[in-house]
Amino acid sequence: MNDAYDEAMNTDKQPLERGHMNPSGINSFNPDFMKATFTLTNAVPQFKTSNSDFWKTSEERIYSYAKHTCGAGSRSGTLYLLTGTSNFGLRPGPGVGKPVQDTTIPLPYTRTTFPNGVTLVTPRAVWTAGCCVWKEPGKILGSWWPSKKAESFAVMSNNQDNPDLLHQTEMRVTDLEALLTKPGSPGVNLFPGDGNCRKNDVTLPS
Repeated sequence: MNDAYDEAMNTDKQPLERGHMNPSGINSFNPDFMKATFTLTNAVPQFKTSNSDFWKTSEERIYSYAKHTCGAGSRSGTLYLLTGTSNFGLRPGPGVGKPVQDTTIPLPYTRTTFPNGVTLVTPRAVWTAGCCVWKEPGKILGSWWPSKKAESFAVMSNNQDNPDLLHQTEMRVTDLEALLTKPGSPGVNLFPGDGNCRKNDVTLPS
């Protein structure tokens, strides 16, 4: 597998990188955690055009939100992150509407065989969803009792070498779930353990 990535990254025809599902920067609080993110089990074939620019910017914004908002001050919340790939891409909706699924985006390098019979499967899109959960004091039936709060965000990008086809978009978790749902299948629920993660949304810091 290493040979496949090395060859992909050293050719102009297939400018791929090891896209981290769990970014090293978000784990900067612990050197061992950062090192663990560089294993191939945490990597997906991602085009440089996406990974080194637009997607990297999103990871930096998520890191800033985790450090300065979710886990800061009296909130001291816990940020739950999910990252994955999809063979459903996205494209802008009509007018200024929500993005819609796109399966017409070309996948020129979906299955490319490298030496030693290794094959890299390049996904059509990558995505991340996050939910910050924390407790706030509240009054229930006349007594003070901490209530659980949550807010969430999501971002999705096509995995393409052409920047005009990326269409990277920040969105609500429910919008991402719709983009990940196969037509005719039950709806995707990314955070089944906390319904508030699907009701609330937050804008990531610039």
